[in-house]
Amino acid sequence: MNKDQRTVLFREYPVMEDDMIIIRKMTEADALSLSRMCAQEEVYRFVPTFLYEQRYGDKIKVIAKMDEECFDTHESMLLGVYLKETGEFTGIAEFYAYEPERRKCSMGLRLMREFWGRKIATHAERLMIDYLLDQANMSIITAHVMQENKASAAVAEKCGFEKKYTDIYEDWGFAEPVLIDKYIIKREN
Repeated sequence: MNKDQRTVLFREYPVMEDDMIIIRKMTEADALSLSRMCAQEEVYRFVPTFLYEQRYGDKIKVIAKMDEECFDTHESMLLGVYLKETGEFTGIAEFYAYEPERRKCSMGLRLMREFWGRKIATHAERLMIDYLLDQANMSIITAHVMQENKASAAVAEKCGFEKKYTDIYEDWGFAEPVLIDKYIIKREN
């Protein structure tokens, strides 16, 4: 496998869209919305405490440094999720834990509280899965879901993930390890 094949996921920021949403690279214009989302405790109680957008208080700096600290290092790719009709920022789609040799990647999604229950998560996850399988040529996609996050588990299953591992304790940066289930989509090639 040559270097170009191995790094397909990080060649460029993708743009994914359907009739409801667009997923694309964030810009400094998203800083205020990102700040509002980061202040929503109900969003961040279901995700690790060490997420990139929490690294700096100044969200303009977060967005400005995403290339250097996440994308260029292949650590993760954070993309904004927007309503197609209005362009309104609704949350973050993330690709992380990229293993090019295994053609494996993990994905996550976090939406602002006011956009929960509007099918945005289902649309976003389907677009992300399609991108990883069809454009980035992944064979394995994983999603780690906190067991108490029933809504995310339901979306994962609706989008084709299969719960493969249950009752796993992971360090998400809280005082105690978090109990998660690991969901997988595996394409046989």
